[in-house]
Amino acid sequence: MKKHKSYFFKLFTGIILFISCAYGQSIVTQESYDSRFTPPEIGLPENMPYVKSLIWGKEGAFRKLNIGPESRIEELKLRRKMLQAHQWLGIITLAGLAYQYDVGKKLYDGDDSDYWDSHYDKHKAMGYFTYMTYMSTSSLSIFSPPARKYDNNINSIRFHRRMAALHFTAMVAQPFLAKKAVENGKRYNELMDAHLKAGTVAFFALSLDALGITSVSYTHLRAHETVLDLVCRLLLE
Repeated sequence: MKKHKSYFFKLFTGIILFISCAYGQSIVTQESYDSRFTPPEIGLPENMPYVKSLIWGKEGAFRKLNIGPESRIEELKLRRKMLQAHQWLGIITLAGLAYQYDVGKKLYDGDDSDYWDSHYDKHKAMGYFTYMTYMSTSSLSIFSPPARKYDNNINSIRFHRRMAALHFTAMVAQPFLAKKAVENGKRYNELMDAHLKAGTVAFFALSLDALGITSVSYTHLRAHETVLDLVCRLLLE
């Protein structure tokens, strides 16, 4: 009887130990599995653009005012949403600017009074619309959180920044030149010519910018994706 009790005790103890070891192993395995999808803490990127550092740097305005998400992962999620809106608004702005440029050039070159009467107000209204959408688009880019990293090599993003500086200057100059042309009759032709040239620069710079920013293929970006990039992408999607 004692032998049977000893046997059952050993069997029971063995089962408990086996279950404990198996459960413990499953916990370790689960933790190891989960850790593959838990990225290490992502700090602020190096070579952050100066304007971005003023807003999102360690001593940036948003940090001091405690504005924005609580973690870098949340910041990257917000950045993605803001830049997607930035791209869509950019397309809308480009379409409006194309119409404004076409009508404006016809108004400037033509002598048809009927065309002037029927299209001048449309040109002016479209000018207000494109200026508003353009500045909204710029704000989304400027105030978006910083990227995970910034590359010093020449690529479409650097090209985008160069073009952005060009069409931003032209977009700001356009309404100023038009207003001055109306106020100063003596220099009307000179200022309106400058207004048209500013519109031309804005339209073609924004067009090249749109072509450049979409030229990097999805496959190409995935080919250079690191493990951390993959983890971040999975978390963001």
